[in-house]
Amino acid sequence: MSRASEKKKTLILKLIIFAVITAALLISLVWQKQINAALGLTGVTEDEYGGMSTDTVLAGSGGDLNLHFVDVGQGDACIVELPDGRNMLIDSGSSDREDKLIAYIDENIKGDDGKTIDGFDIVIMTHSDEDHCGEMADVLGRFPAKDRFYRPNQEATRSGFSDPGKDDLYGNYNGKNTKAYAEAIGAGYAGGAKGVVTNALDDSQNVITPENVGRDEEGYYEINFYSPLKDVYGDYNNYSPIIVLEYNDNRVALSGDAEKEAEADFVAKASEGEGRYSVFTEEFTVQAIKLGHHGSRTSSSEDYLETMTTAASRKDVRIIISCGKDNKYGHPHEEVIERLAKMGFSDENILRTDINGSIAMSIKFDETAGAYALFVGADVVRVETSVGFGAVKLTWLEIVIVVIVLSAIVMFVVPLFTGRKRRR
Repeated sequence: MSRASEKKKTLILKLIIFAVITAALLISLVWQKQINAALGLTGVTEDEYGGMSTDTVLAGSGGDLNLHFVDVGQGDACIVELPDGRNMLIDSGSSDREDKLIAYIDENIKGDDGKTIDGFDIVIMTHSDEDHCGEMADVLGRFPAKDRFYRPNQEATRSGFSDPGKDDLYGNYNGKNTKAYAEAIGAGYAGGAKGVVTNALDDSQNVITPENVGRDEEGYYEINFYSPLKDVYGDYNNYSPIIVLEYNDNRVALSGDAEKEAEADFVAKASEGEGRYSVFTEEFTVQAIKLGHHGSRTSSSEDYLETMTTAASRKDVRIIISCGKDNKYGHPHEEVIERLAKMGFSDENILRTDINGSIAMSIKFDETAGAYALFVGADVVRVETSVGFGAVKLTWLEIVIVVIVLSAIVMFVVPLFTGRKRRR
C-alpha cells in the first residue's frame, strides 16, 4: 500500500471517529439538564419570589377556599381547604423518604382549633402511576380518608392483594399490578371512607358540594368531575379526572395526567353542551389551570385550553405546573410553553414547583375590587447557576463544545504541524 493510500485511509478513520464522538456528544445535549445535575456542574440558589408570598395569600383566609400545590418533586400533590371546614387531598407524589407532603401537612394544614388535621374528608387518587400515588399509603397512614375515597376504574392486581373496591368497578376495566398502586388502594379504604370509582357519567357521584348549603347561599362551592368518559383506557394517565372547582364565580381546572385522548373526549362532550356540560359556553373561563401531566406535550391541547378559557381571559389566567427539578422527562416541554404563549397566556402567570416551590391559592373577598378573587402566592425562585470545576464555570454544553474543538485540533490540526516539521 502506498504512503498516499495509508494517509487517505488514516484520514477516513479519523473522520469516522470524529463524527461518532461529535454525534454522541450532540445527542447527549438532549439530557444536558440531567447531566449537569448528575455531575454537579450546576447548582440552585433560592431568591425571594417577587410576587405575593404564600403567607400573605393564606393569612386570614378562614372560611375561604384554599389550594396548596405542594412541591413533591417529580409528581403531583394538591391539598384543598374547603369553606365548610372539610379538607381534600388530590394525589400524593412519589414514595418519599423525606416525607415532604407529610411535613407540609403538619406545618400548614390546621383545623379550627389550630391543630394539625387528623385526616382528609375527601381523597382523590387520579390514576395509578407511582408519581401520583406512591406516597399515598404513608400519608393516609397519618391522615386517613374519612368520608370519600375517589379512585380510578382500574383493579389493583398485585399478587397477594385483594382490591376492596373491585365490585364497584364498571365496564371493561383493566388492572395494574404495582406495589405502589395496591398499597394506595388499600390505604384509601382503610380509614372507613366510602370508595367511589370516578365516572363523569354517573350522576350520583360526579359533583361534590357542601352539606346543608344551598346553591345561592354563602359558602357554596362545586367540585365537578367532567371526565373520565370511558370505562377503559389503554394509557392509564387517561383515567385522571378533569375537574373544575368553583367558588364565588372563581374556577380552577385540575386534570391529573389526563392525556390528549381524555381531553378530546371532554372537549367533544363540552362542545355538545348538554346537561352539566352546558356551562362550557363561549364565555366560560377558569381563573387558573394546573396543566396536565406536569406540562407534557401529550396534554394541555389547544382545544382543551380553548374550552377552559376565552381569548380575552388568557392573559390573566394562572398556570400551575407540578414537576421536579431537572426531571428526566424534560417537563414541562418547550412545545407546551410555546403553545401557551401563542394562545395569549402570560409568561409572568406561569408558576412551577421546580422553580417556585410549593404554590398556594386562595379564593377570597377582595376589599379593593369589592368581589371574590383568586390570589396566588409562592415563596422562592430557584435559579440555576454554573458551578463547574473550581474557578472555571462550565456546564455540559460548554464541555461538549470544548471537547469537540479539542478533538478536531488533536486529530486534524496537530498532525499538520508535526508532518511539516518531519519534512523539514
